[in-house]
Amino acid sequence: MGDIKQWSSRQYRRRRRYRRRHRRSESKVERKMQNTTIQNEFLRWYNGMPPVTKTLLTTTAVLTLSSAVRLINADRLYLIWPFVYRKLQLWRLVTSFYTHSLGLSFAFDLYFMYTYSTKLETDVFQGQTADYVYFLLLTSGVQLLLDGLFQNLLVLSGAVVPTIMYLWSRHYADQQVTFMFGLQFKAIFLPWVIAGYEYVASGGQVPYSTLYGIASAHLYYYLKTINPGRGGRHYLTTPGFLQRLFPSSVGSHRAPGVGYVWPSNQQQRQQQRQSQERTNFMGGHNWGRGHRLT
Repeated sequence: MGDIKQWSSRQYRRRRRYRRRHRRSESKVERKMQNTTIQNEFLRWYNGMPPVTKTLLTTTAVLTLSSAVRLINADRLYLIWPFVYRKLQLWRLVTSFYTHSLGLSFAFDLYFMYTYSTKLETDVFQGQTADYVYFLLLTSGVQLLLDGLFQNLLVLSGAVVPTIMYLWSRHYADQQVTFMFGLQFKAIFLPWVIAGYEYVASGGQVPYSTLYGIASAHLYYYLKTINPGRGGRHYLTTPGFLQRLFPSSVGSHRAPGVGYVWPSNQQQRQQQRQSQERTNFMGGHNWGRGHRLT
């Protein structure tokens, strides 16, 4: 009788060990499947980004994270003008636009960069990648000039999002956006509200990089849209080498040397309505309790 009890006890323990191993195995399989699903969703989202937006986002993330974990010396990424023109460290003219400090503002910058750059690339510059690249190159050059003349900032990463945001706000001027505490206003005021908020949040420090971004984007918009609309010359035509490097998408081809014509007022209003519908569907532009773009 005792032998039977011992045998039953051993069988019971074996079954318990088997069930525990089976549950652990099932849990591992489930976790692996969940991780695979998350990875697939991330890759699908990442690969679905427009090319210029993807490049901006990737460059910013790689340089910032690499400098944060000391894979790259951050001092070699900053915009130090004597090193640029005396030692010809020309890469600083580029890396200074994509180097951030880790923090909540960095996460918000990535979000806004993705949001507004995607809107520009898929709406305003739809099928015209070369034009978008030219816009970024021109505005970056203006920002470097302003920085060399006035402030000599170590990084100009704070100018990238305001540049993109300003041009978007001019093309979707009447679209309603929501800021902190439910404050609503037209999109055309968004860059200035951001600049004002940064000024107050920093205790009265002038947000030079944000102002550089606004000024350079306004200069581009004036030369590209306002001046030609008043009968003036078209000063900004995308260079041929950029058009060859980034050819127009199918259905939006234009003859070489011919500048891109911005949508008419009616087309812009239609785009605004479509964008407003997408924005409402996603819950609107909400900044929650607020943050500072640096």
